[in-house]
This record gives sequence, structure tokens and C-alpha cells, in this order.
Amino acid sequence: MPTVDVNGARLWYDEAGSGPTVLLLHGGLGDSGLWEPVVPFLAERFRTIRTDLRFFGKSTGPAVPWSWQDDTIGVLDELRIDRAAVVGLSLGGKLALDVALAHPDRLWAVVGVAPGLGGHDGDPYTEEHEARYEAAEDKIEAMLEIDLEVWAPLGADDRIRELWRATPDANPLPEGVEPREPEGAPAKDRLGELAVPTLVVTAKHDPAGFREIGPLVARAAPDARHVELESDHYLTLREPELLSGVLVDFLAAAAPEE
Repeated sequence: MPTVDVNGARLWYDEAGSGPTVLLLHGGLGDSGLWEPVVPFLAERFRTIRTDLRFFGKSTGPAVPWSWQDDTIGVLDELRIDRAAVVGLSLGGKLALDVALAHPDRLWAVVGVAPGLGGHDGDPYTEEHEARYEAAEDKIEAMLEIDLEVWAPLGADDRIRELWRATPDANPLPEGVEPREPEGAPAKDRLGELAVPTLVVTAKHDPAGFREIGPLVARAAPDARHVELESDHYLTLREPELLSGVLVDFLAAAAPEE
């Protein structure tokens, strides 16, 4: 099982294809398996690397606070990659934008697929969700069902449920172990500083707060595009070929000459 040791954590990764490097970061509703249907399409043109974030899937770490951004750059360092396109889904999309702002010299493009955005209040959970969770005897199963209502309105199969079980929500972390937020102003206030080609892909059936992010980034960032696709939050599973076509077109245009 290929792993890299990064900032005290052991992070799983795999790779396929050759060409300019693309690093895939998954969302909070699963591990790198969320990207599995997309990898074959990207690998036809790019060296395509996916990694499980710390505490997700097959990656482990010590019970101390950590930095998503430092882990991402650490993966590139350990694999001796000078520059990459970072493509993130959901939580990974928020992280990708944060990394692009903090380390623009290490990226040649950034993509957020149904991303979060630092400083943007897009919380889709309601008081009714919170009440159901608090009243539930089995907190993990209650959280699973609420998450799937919010993020998978087009339906959830066994694969989606199993991916959810690879997350810290299903395997609670020790008390006080949580990621550190980036220093300084949040990404929403710094979009004009994005120094690399940027793409945001919105899911048409995402919660309203998340659908606001693509147009916001496209307006504020100097070299940004926005595309909306017919899907819910599980874009990589629902529409892998359609999404891959959008990603390949954008990345091929932005890629550095080898």
C-alpha cells in the first residue's frame, strides 16, 4: 500500500497516467474512492494522483491538531512534485482554494468541484436536522441519514453509504483533534488574489449556499470560470464522464508545456 509520511501522518495515495501532475482531494462524505470513476479519464492526459486526507480512508495520523494545507503541500514535497493542478471535491475544493492562495508557486491550476469556501456561510443543516440528531440514540446512523438527505437528494446506494463510513464522522476523532484554519483573512475575502487559472463546477441540486460559490468565485477571481452540471453533491459518481470532460478541457488549456 503506497503511503507518504507527512507532518507526522501516514497518508495513502495512488497514481495513474503520465503528463502534468493533477492532485485530487476528496470531500468530507467519503475518501479518495469518490474520485475513482474519474481517474481513468484524467489519466489519459495527466499524471493523476489521489490521496486520502488525514483520518479518512486508509490515512492515519496522531491525535493532535493539524493543517490540511500543510498536508497537501507535504504530499507534493514527498512525491517530489514542484507544481501541480489541485482539484478538490467539496471539502477538498475548499482546501484546494486555500492552498492556491497560500502557495500559488506550487500550483498551475486549481479546481473546486461543488466546493466549500472559507468565510462563506453555506451551512445547509437546519434546526430540524439538529433536533433529529440530538434525539437519536444511534448518533452515527442519524448523521448518515441526515447527510444523505442533504447531499444526495437524487438517491443513495450502497456505494455512497460505504464511502460515508470511511470518514471521521463514522469513526469519531479524539476530543480536541481538529484541523487548524488558515491564517489571515478567509478565502472569500481574498479571491482577487488567486494567481492561477481557476474553475468551479457547481452541482445543480446542491444546497443553495453551495450553489452561490461558483458565481461568486467567477466574479471575484481574475482568471476563473464557472460551470454548472446536472447532479447533486456526488458529481464524481453521478456524472464521471461529463465531469471528466469539463476537467480535461480546462486542465489541458491551463497545463504548462513539458
